[in-house]
Amino acid sequence: MATLGERIKQIRKQQGLTLQALAGDELTKGMLSLIENNKANPSMESLSYIAERLGIDRTELLQEMPTAELRALLDEIEEKRRNVSGTSDEMMAGYKEIAERIHPYVEKLPFRYESARLLEIYSRCCYHSKRFDWELALNRAEAIYEQLHLINSVADLHMFRAMMKFIEHRYAEALASLQASRKTIEEQSGVLDPLKKLDFDYYESILYSATGDQTNARRLMEEAIAYSKKHQIFYQINALYRLAGFEALLAGDLERKDYYIGKLKLFAEFSDDPEIAAYANAIEIHYFNSFTREYEKADRLLEDIRTLLDEEDFYFLEKGKMLYHTGQIEKALDCFKQHRMNRFIHHPYDLSMHYEKEAYMALIYEQLGDHELAKNYAQQAKELIEPMPDLPYKQFVLETHRKIFGASD
Repeated sequence: MATLGERIKQIRKQQGLTLQALAGDELTKGMLSLIENNKANPSMESLSYIAERLGIDRTELLQEMPTAELRALLDEIEEKRRNVSGTSDEMMAGYKEIAERIHPYVEKLPFRYESARLLEIYSRCCYHSKRFDWELALNRAEAIYEQLHLINSVADLHMFRAMMKFIEHRYAEALASLQASRKTIEEQSGVLDPLKKLDFDYYESILYSATGDQTNARRLMEEAIAYSKKHQIFYQINALYRLAGFEALLAGDLERKDYYIGKLKLFAEFSDDPEIAAYANAIEIHYFNSFTREYEKADRLLEDIRTLLDEEDFYFLEKGKMLYHTGQIEKALDCFKQHRMNRFIHHPYDLSMHYEKEAYMALIYEQLGDHELAKNYAQQAKELIEPMPDLPYKQFVLETHRKIFGASD
């Protein structure tokens, strides 16, 4: 594969130019010779000058992969990325497939937007699937975006870096990182692009709630929703309504919960997206199951949306709770055994909800007469829930632990 210097020399000779002729007034003949012989690296300004003297685009000198092939690869990868969905195992398989598809091209990607986008997708997929080196690819993508002055793309990478800390449950660090990135991007661009503003607002509100700062979480959510309405921008509105509705539920503000769930259902009708309506119903199911104890209502809604949500995750958890509370403990146990928590769940609220499963299993085994197994599950639940915030889930788990271990005294 030809080096940058070899490509410059090849094109120069094809055009019948001497070293002096190509060097012109801005480069010396000696420096150009060093570049062609790979003994010096040209600056981007020098590279642009050489390309202009040769009558070609700068990217042609940097290119190690034909443009048509590069664009076709990006189109293919974007399609694969859009189709990554399903259970956490299915998503992980999708990320691995994408990483493996891009991997052979990583070292020969030229300096252009398509390459940066491929490197960005590659690094994200490598990070999630724990394959190859994601960090070098991410750094290369960021360098290209910065030199092409694609501030929004740089902002996306900054947000990704911050949310890595969220994935690792380093919530305070994630919030500080996101806020620092937001400040940097705002200083570079002057005014945030509306879509990037909504991205930052959404992620910052998530991180505020993850660190227990409900006041700022709610403030940012409501500011973002008001901004979306004012500017008629529906980007992120689905996620914001879901977050606001669930936050209101946990805060005990049922009027606000009903307001946001209603808005979410209206948006589902507007966008003709049944999955959005399913997420609205999922909040209602959780409310009926865990707060008002209206188990029949919860079950009817749960069966209605079963095919629209992750069955291993939400369905088996809520179904198991409903069966337990209606006295069907063996069926409940079967559901809980089928439950698999999605590996992409990282928020303390979601984690706490799912950690209740072990407590329910402890209660079931206690009723079935297996006290040792009940103690094992109660202890697991306690260890999982202890780092979580003080929510009803934590109270239930700790009460269950006291009940199970009290029975052994």
